[in-house]
Amino acid sequence: MALFFIIILLATAGIGVGIKYEDDILNLDHQRASDFTSIEEMLWVKQQTSEVVNVPGTLCQAMLKLRYIGGNRFQYIIYVQTRYAPRRLSAFVTTLTTGVTGNRHTHNTVSYKAMQWGQVAVFKLMYADRRHGCFILVSPRGRHGRACRLLQTSRTVNLPIPGDCSRVYAQNCPRDISQIYHPSCGARLPKIVEWSQ
Repeated sequence: MALFFIIILLATAGIGVGIKYEDDILNLDHQRASDFTSIEEMLWVKQQTSEVVNVPGTLCQAMLKLRYIGGNRFQYIIYVQTRYAPRRLSAFVTTLTTGVTGNRHTHNTVSYKAMQWGQVAVFKLMYADRRHGCFILVSPRGRHGRACRLLQTSRTVNLPIPGDCSRVYAQNCPRDISQIYHPSCGARLPKIVEWSQ
């Protein structure tokens, strides 16, 4: 019983017992995949860790929910800038699937293709704040630790990153940050979408 109390005390104090922020059940109120998938407006990648596998490193990345398919599956349009046409964004449709890790009872992951010809990438929700329109996704980065992506809604992306979201990112994500969003990104959205899965 005393050992259990000490573990709870250490976890509450945030003292390192080797638990990553996204795996700590004390943070589960801000790690629900349903908060992410409930957003009906464009989600823009504002910044991300440099050199992430299965994620583009180009400017102006965004995603928009098209529809709920059923179960834990949704269709999203993904917008990315290609190396071949840097002033335009290409768009394709992908299936986003939510999932559960560890001993969670609610879904805390999202899996989708971030690049049209890439592999499906699995991201844990490190932080989700629907009210302030800010989300942090995290994925493994091989021997380089982990990688983070910070997304904001169309309503909030031109504002500073909300305080709590910024704090969680600064304290838990790698320092090698690439700024992805620029205010001109919205003008680059295409009218045609590629419907291949």
